[in-house]
Amino acid sequence: GADPNSPEVFKQHIFLIRENVAQLQNFARNALTGIQNAYHTGNNPAQTEASITALKQTLQMISDMLRNSGVGALPLLPTTGPGAPVIAPTEQQLLIETNQSIQTLYERLNRRQDSAAVVANLLGAPD
Repeated sequence: GADPNSPEVFKQHIFLIRENVAQLQNFARNALTGIQNAYHTGNNPAQTEASITALKQTLQMISDMLRNSGVGALPLLPTTGPGAPVIAPTEQQLLIETNQSIQTLYERLNRRQDSAAVVANLLGAPD
């Protein structure tokens, strides 16, 4: 078999994920249309339910594909609008964003630990 870390396999993963994202968008549009037209005559709630189910399944599949293929580890590029060139962030910008994310997670963890300590002290305090 092909080397799972080769650029060709990685490109195939990206291609498959992009195809699935296009399907996801279609399911989302169909579900949204079904929800918006829920009370109109001729609307089929079973079709809306099927679209929502397909949407959930496709979303889970894409999530698994992103996780297992390594494509999900890539940074998300900001969208600039249709037809506009996508400008990739510099390594310095990515480093700043990563450090900010780590700092936010660290602060959140500290708050949770502090809250847990307060609860533990309250539970352990004599009446």
